[in-house]
Amino acid sequence: MRAILEAAVRPEGRLRLGSALADMSRKIGITNADVEALEQAHDTRPAEPLGFE
Repeated sequence: MRAILEAAVRPEGRLRLGSALADMSRKIGITNADVEALEQAHDTRPAEPLGFE
């Protein structure tokens, strides 16, 4: 019974998004240094609320 439910919830040919992104980043040559540079440049301040005046 458990195997049937797991097969229904997690089909064999499903797309594993994390694995697909990791493979793609390796192919195009993204390194940890690239990710760290993006994280440092990321603005962490909250967004300004919209004004409807």
